[in-house]
Amino acid sequence: MMMKNRILKLICLNFGVALLNVVMFSKGLVGLSFAGDALQVALAVTTIVMSLIVFCYGNYALLFHEKPEPAVQFLRGSEFTEPEDYIEALTEKKGNGVFDGEINTSVEQVNRMHDKDKALKSILEQFFTPQEITFTRFQTAINSVQAIFYNNIKKMLNRMLIFDYKDYNKLVEKVRNSYARENGGLVSRSVDTQMRIYNEHIEYVRSLVSMNEEILIKLDGLLLEISKLDDLDEKGLENMAAVQEINDLIQQTKYYKS
Repeated sequence: MMMKNRILKLICLNFGVALLNVVMFSKGLVGLSFAGDALQVALAVTTIVMSLIVFCYGNYALLFHEKPEPAVQFLRGSEFTEPEDYIEALTEKKGNGVFDGEINTSVEQVNRMHDKDKALKSILEQFFTPQEITFTRFQTAINSVQAIFYNNIKKMLNRMLIFDYKDYNKLVEKVRNSYARENGGLVSRSVDTQMRIYNEHIEYVRSLVSMNEEILIKLDGLLLEISKLDDLDEKGLENMAAVQEINDLIQQTKYYKS
């Protein structure tokens, strides 16, 4: 994306410089010339010099001047409004190797969640009207676990933001080459400590993937039980095993922090 923006800026810059010179030196437009009076020659020379400066400096700045990387900004969730937003954010994190498997699984989970949400709403609307208490209770439970699900995705993305892939790969290479053992216990302890920290990040992301899988399984159970119903009152809803499992899950994760 950054490369495309850079190429677009280069095209606009060079096209702009060329267009300016066409306008300034075309007889049908401004009509500057090096064969005219002193003022016209001065303007022509100034136009050429300024064009060269803008051309050289602009191309150099766009091609070789790298802007400093912005400070890490954690995602808060308000950046996403649709499942596709989460999928796009996850896909952008692919390519570093460390979390590619978890990212692929999470993208699949988001698609499954989207499909289950549509299926649950469709079945609920067949049995209840939106004004019924039972419908509201079901929808509240579904919305709650969805909020946990997508919040887990956000937490995963935040961990990936602060994960130093280059440093981690260097540490892995050191371990492979037995670098730490060859250079004394102090280096070994340092590497071990750093690796433990990185492994904690990796395990945390994996635990969130597992939690989201558990949420999807519980929604499968809820979908199955709802599809078997012909009639249900509020008391029956409260005793439904799938709803009880979902309520337990909500309570367990209510105070779960990143």
